Amino acid sequence: MTEAAGHQESDSVVARREERNPTNWIATIRLRDGTEIACTVKDVSKSGARVGVPASQELPPVFTLRIVGRDFLCLVSLAWRRGDYAGVRIERIGKITAAVAQNAKEYQPAAAVQDGGGIGVPSRKRAISSF
Repeated sequence: MTEAAGHQESDSVVARREERNPTNWIATIRLRDGTEIACTVKDVSKSGARVGVPASQELPPVFTLRIVGRDFLCLVSLAWRRGDYAGVRIERIGKITAAVAQNAKEYQPAAAVQDGGGIGVPSRKRAISSF
């Protein structure tokens, strides 16, 4: 076996810095112009997530991701795109104020509203901010 062949074998295993937690959360992507795109969050880690969004939907380099039924928004940057999935890096996490969260729940179907806080991922040593 050559060194090149050994190198190729090791490349097939992707080393992750952080553990990924599988999810199936309903979410929305909000663009700067106010457009909202329905999506799902398939897995999440401390620094990023894998989002299910149609391949035909173009995404900008930076956008906001809101998990339906949670009180958090994430400012994210697009890391990669493969078919109906996009990888995003979490740049900032902000908490939705109670009034905004209550107003948003009024427009959601009851099945989509969940109790609980946070997105299940601890902050990267940053305080929660509103943006």
